[in-house]
Amino acid sequence: MLAFLTGATGFIGGRLAVALHARGYSLRCLVRSPARAGALRSLGAELIVADICDEDALARGMAGATAAWHVAGLYDIGVVDERALEHVNVEGTRAFLRALRASDVRRAVHVSSTAALGPAGATGEADEDSVYEGPYPSVYHRTKTAAHRLAREAQAEGAPLVIVCPALVYGPGDTGPSGRYIEDVLRHRVPGLSTRPTLFSYVYIDDVADGLVAAGERGRPGRTYVLSGENATVNDLTLRIAELAGTRVSPLRLPPAAIRLTGILLDWVSRRTGKRLPVSRELAQVAAMGERWVHSRARASAELGYAPRPLADGLPFAVRFTQQQLAR
Repeated sequence: MLAFLTGATGFIGGRLAVALHARGYSLRCLVRSPARAGALRSLGAELIVADICDEDALARGMAGATAAWHVAGLYDIGVVDERALEHVNVEGTRAFLRALRASDVRRAVHVSSTAALGPAGATGEADEDSVYEGPYPSVYHRTKTAAHRLAREAQAEGAPLVIVCPALVYGPGDTGPSGRYIEDVLRHRVPGLSTRPTLFSYVYIDDVADGLVAAGERGRPGRTYVLSGENATVNDLTLRIAELAGTRVSPLRLPPAAIRLTGILLDWVSRRTGKRLPVSRELAQVAAMGERWVHSRARASAELGYAPRPLADGLPFAVRFTQQQLAR
């Protein structure tokens, strides 16, 4: 069995590569930077060095592959490189889908996000087939939604494509927004919490990798599957991180408008200093406005056998990893 992956040097893609290798797959991976591909080489992966929008390279990657996983994506919140997110998240997906249509691959998996499904209403959970028309709280949400729309169009045209939407992924080794937030909590860089914290679903990285393997083996083309986990507000998560680390959280509880204004001001500072700051306008829009980013995983559970672990079983590993990194 030969698996072709994009984004295999990233947080999710790297774990997926390990999971596929453990299942007996040979790996072929499109990578932009060979210097970051040491772990893939140790798995015996064949590397194709190219940009994500290189359709010829994507076609070479898919040639003879049993299945393909499109994991490549930029996940960033705050003061971001909008052109880079457009290039990777939207144009990269467009190139992958063009190559897929011209290939003999029998099943491909597009890794989307619940960010592309939109928030749920005042009660209950949204489902796998939700349509998100905005307004978008971040460039990431907008570009992932655009990529998700392209994937759905490809499904409607008959492409052998499965879409998978992980919720908010966390775990050891994460250097993205979720991992940085744990670091900010441990370094006491979070000045206060919202009086209207957003509700998210948190899913452990290894559960996502297992779900993606299952989607590539048993997912039904034309279907969308949600890989969600335990639901908790940002405030609840923050307090649990602090408790695991044996530290404290600021007692301040601020209205969303105040956090958003703080984010706008700190964005101005960040652009002029080049430093990442713990509060941004996008972060305020995403995490402090009281929305409910929770989605049903019923289809993934029924058709893929997906069974995520609770935060109590996953969060300690993420916090311990961050503590070890900070102690270096």
